Amino acid sequence: MLNSDRMKRASIVVVILIGAFSLSGCGGDDGSETTSPSEWADSLCTDLGQWKSSMESVAASFGGGNLSQEQVQDAVNEAASATEMLVGNLQDLGRPDTEAGQEAEDAVNQLADELQTDIGEAERAAAGADTAQTVSSIRDTFTTAQNQVTSAVTGLEQLDPQGELTSALEQSDRCRDLSSS
Repeated sequence: MLNSDRMKRASIVVVILIGAFSLSGCGGDDGSETTSPSEWADSLCTDLGQWKSSMESVAASFGGGNLSQEQVQDAVNEAASATEMLVGNLQDLGRPDTEAGQEAEDAVNQLADELQTDIGEAERAAAGADTAQTVSSIRDTFTTAQNQVTSAVTGLEQLDPQGELTSALEQSDRCRDLSSS
C-alpha cells in the first residue's frame, strides 16, 4: 500500500491528466547525457506543471456540455499541442545521474510513447460524427492516460525508494508546487 506522500503524488498525477486528450512526440535524446537528480526532478515537474495548466483549460471546455463537433476538435487540437510539447520535453529529459537513472529515463520514455498512442486515439475519436459518443471516447482515453501517468510516477519512486531520485522528487520546489496546486 502506498504511504500518504505517494498517495498524494499519485493523486497529483491524476489531477494533471484530467482532461488530457492527446500526446504526440517530437525530439528525442540519445541518452548520453545525464542530469543531477534535483535538476531532473525539477525539469520533470516543471513540464508536468505547464502541461497540467493547459489540460485544465481543455478540461474546462468540456465541462459545459452541448459541444459542437468544432468545439470538440478545437479542444483536442489544444490538448494535442500541449501534449506534443510535453512528450518532446519528456523525451529530451535524459536520465538522472543516479544508479536508477537509465531505468528512470526508460520509464519516462515509455510514458511518452503511451501518451502518443493516447493522443492518436483522442484525435481519431474527435473525427467522429456523434459528438456525445466522441466526448465519451475521449474521456475513456483520458482515464487510460491518467492510469499510465500514475503507474509511471509510482514506478519512478519504486526504482529508487530510499535513494537520490526519490529524495530529489520529494525535495524539489517545483514538484511541491505541482502537488500543492
